[in-house]
Amino acid sequence: MIRDALINPVPDVLADARTSPLTADLLNTREGWNDFVHRIVLPPDLQDCAPAGIAVTDNDPRMRYHGEMLPVLTPALRRGLLDARRILRTNRFRSVGRSMDIVIDGERGAGKTLLLCQIGRGYQGMIESDSGTSPNRVPVVYINVPPDRDSNMHWSLPFAEFLGLQYMRNPAKGDYRTLDMTLPVTHVMKHAGTQLVLVDGIDRLSDSEARTALSYFESLQDHTRVTFIYCGTGARDAIHAARYTGRRSKLPHQGRKFDSDMPVLWVSTIDYSPDAPEEWENVVQAFEDDLRLHKHAKGTLLGLAPYLHRRTGGYIETLNHLVCQAAQEAIERGTEAITQDLLDDIHTGRGDLGEATA
Repeated sequence: MIRDALINPVPDVLADARTSPLTADLLNTREGWNDFVHRIVLPPDLQDCAPAGIAVTDNDPRMRYHGEMLPVLTPALRRGLLDARRILRTNRFRSVGRSMDIVIDGERGAGKTLLLCQIGRGYQGMIESDSGTSPNRVPVVYINVPPDRDSNMHWSLPFAEFLGLQYMRNPAKGDYRTLDMTLPVTHVMKHAGTQLVLVDGIDRLSDSEARTALSYFESLQDHTRVTFIYCGTGARDAIHAARYTGRRSKLPHQGRKFDSDMPVLWVSTIDYSPDAPEEWENVVQAFEDDLRLHKHAKGTLLGLAPYLHRRTGGYIETLNHLVCQAAQEAIERGTEAITQDLLDDIHTGRGDLGEATA
């Protein structure tokens, strides 16, 4: 896995690949998801941007770019993408039994959703590289756990929304009651070649809700042969309990019992110590290389690696917010450089209130 695979469009021959920012569509819509998959992520060239000292608006290309920046290939992301690629490649060619599902687990803010989305992005790119793009093909579906989730009808709605299916009885006449869309969803997924479903926010489920959800997902697998990836803090325990709690628990068991019969891709904070600084420093260096500031002195962020770890605790999402906000502030102020004084003035929720500078 090389970092370019996280940045370039997949497949890179797409005629409609975009260099513009994401549209207003969310990832849990087909249009928003395809926009994410096909977008080219390119840092702006400083030579093509407003010169230093020229005031810019929030819509300036550099301000937009530093609002998100490029994905950084952390150790957990690299390993997770490798494991997922192996599992999904095997699932793709199996004809008997359900596919092997995957769980993404780890601390909040460590980058679980980034891994989930990059797995889906890469998989859809592989399918499109092999078979081309088609408006009738939906290789990947991305959903969030719905607010109501105690019935098949509730679980069918996020699928219907992603696929663009009408799930209200008769909105033209003011009848906004929803329908159970399981059969239409199954039909569309089967004929659209859906092979992967990404389920984000699985940690929001109670134990009883998780059992209902897993039963629903397994019924979809019986008709579509899709692979599910479940993502959320505590997802491993939630899925394992849903699969086995109360399900013929008195049947005899043979051999060793396992905590989970699904592969778990763990996403954790990045450690840092003077004896083993490489992983954290590589991440900091990647952020620094991606900055597009007129006066930033190369090596400044890397020199602040211990400080940045104290500020963020090794959480990649916090580091991303800290660097992005500081870069935008440096552009707005006209200083065009990130310093520790500027970073001290940025609030991220971790390392604030002076702890980081103590």
